[in-house]
Amino acid sequence: MPDEIAQATDKGADPTAPVCGIEIFVQPGFWQVELASILSALNTANDVCGYERFPWQITSDHPGIVHSNGDMMVRAGPSIGEQYLRQVLVVIGGTGSHGGGWMARLRAMQKIKRRVVLLSGAATEYIKATNPRSHPVTTNWSDVNVLSEGGDYPTLTTHLAEDAGGIMTCAGGGHTLELMVAILSEQLAPQEAAELAAQLMLEHVRGPNRDQPKGMSHSSNFLEKRLQSAIRLMEETVEHPLKVSELAQEVGVSTRQLERLFLINLDETPAKFYKKIRLKRAQALITDTRMPLIDVALACGFSDSSSLARAYRLEYAKTPNQLRGEKGKARG
Repeated sequence: MPDEIAQATDKGADPTAPVCGIEIFVQPGFWQVELASILSALNTANDVCGYERFPWQITSDHPGIVHSNGDMMVRAGPSIGEQYLRQVLVVIGGTGSHGGGWMARLRAMQKIKRRVVLLSGAATEYIKATNPRSHPVTTNWSDVNVLSEGGDYPTLTTHLAEDAGGIMTCAGGGHTLELMVAILSEQLAPQEAAELAAQLMLEHVRGPNRDQPKGMSHSSNFLEKRLQSAIRLMEETVEHPLKVSELAQEVGVSTRQLERLFLINLDETPAKFYKKIRLKRAQALITDTRMPLIDVALACGFSDSSSLARAYRLEYAKTPNQLRGEKGKARG
């Protein structure tokens, strides 16, 4: 990004060395793992370079103390219209992510051909607002499921990142550290990029075209192989659930063996575990879309909204209508 590079003015820095300013935009409920990853990458890169090569600033449309989705709090400066743009704008996703505060800055960055990075929830809001038809976009895999159920997004992928016209949509989450290393490496010498990765204990940085791990069945380090296969089938057949005997047959074990595997390793029967997967999918559709509850029920393998409500209440001690009402009040 040579056209996006300012020249160093820091005392003691090489006046010809490139400096790239980063604006990190947060909103209430931002995903704290993303901010921690961004700051770790930037501060480590500055240490490797020996000066502040990547100066950064946290901004928000809610300036002051901004709370994350956990225990983290940050002090954010104001984000003022189209003023004080830096070389890269990174927008962090989270429960409070919405485009109202950063869309104007995104458009301003586009006009001057500077990079914008949208992580997870921010990418989701961008996709909802623009519904791009001519270039690929992505977001966190859990939101991909919700978007696919709730609308028509023909260019939506499950890659870790997609870059189109200077707007990079990303899965975010735990991949954020690798993503930032890749972005910063574009401005670093090979030996500096290698040292940055080594300092952050990254043996390998996954490229943007790698597919995301979608669901718990892709966590091969933690699940026995037959369990992994069974759970993957469950995740893939939420709309049309299989019988436990059919699952067992697909996995290549008896029904009794499958039940024993689940009870020993997960302390639950396959049927109960399967229902929890379907209810979690329903929960995402209830809170993140305006789909009628009957459509949510059918998309998650329930015969009607009443059967969904009964199962949901048993699991979460509230009905889908109550959950949707609470979310509506929170947004208001």
